[in-house]
Amino acid sequence: MRKVDTSRAAKIVVVTGKSGSGKSAWTKKQISRSSRLIIWDIDDEYSGAVKGIKRITNIKELASELKKTVRGKFAFVGAVSDFDLFCRCAFAWGDCVCVVEELADVTSPGKAPPAWGQLVRRGRKYGISIYAVTQRPAESDKTIIGNASLLHVCQMQKATDRRYMAAEMDISQTEIDQLKPLEYIEKNSAGEIKRGKITF
Repeated sequence: MRKVDTSRAAKIVVVTGKSGSGKSAWTKKQISRSSRLIIWDIDDEYSGAVKGIKRITNIKELASELKKTVRGKFAFVGAVSDFDLFCRCAFAWGDCVCVVEELADVTSPGKAPPAWGQLVRRGRKYGISIYAVTQRPAESDKTIIGNASLLHVCQMQKATDRRYMAAEMDISQTEIDQLKPLEYIEKNSAGEIKRGKITF
């Protein structure tokens, strides 16, 4: 049985932005040095972009790999119906970085699905860092937004999403409206605002 450590600080990063805004490129840079990495990669964009990642398409194979692996990087490319089991696998593995791409495809604005909610609310005690990546934050679950230690906002297409994130960050919507491709605004849990641009 893994030891729970309630002193661990949460690292829950919500990354938002339209397609091509730089959100996934930024996320890939953040996780590039992780030695224990598990990714919900519905569009299959990580296995060729992050060094050392093993692409897996079967949820049973993923569970088997995690059981025998101390250090490893896995991108799971499966069906939406596998999301609950994917979250259970990540939680059981622990001490890892977990990335979920296209969050709005597997959650809704209401309460988080059970296994995802467990991962978000209890993951920090087991050393799990989360990157939740979504084009549509207004259509994603509120649990992840409410527990985020960092909100990273790139250029967004929909006014609904720009309004939603401006309210969550307590900034003017104009600041988000004016973002250009690869530019971003961040707000951490201490309320500090940072602006920047992704470089390659």
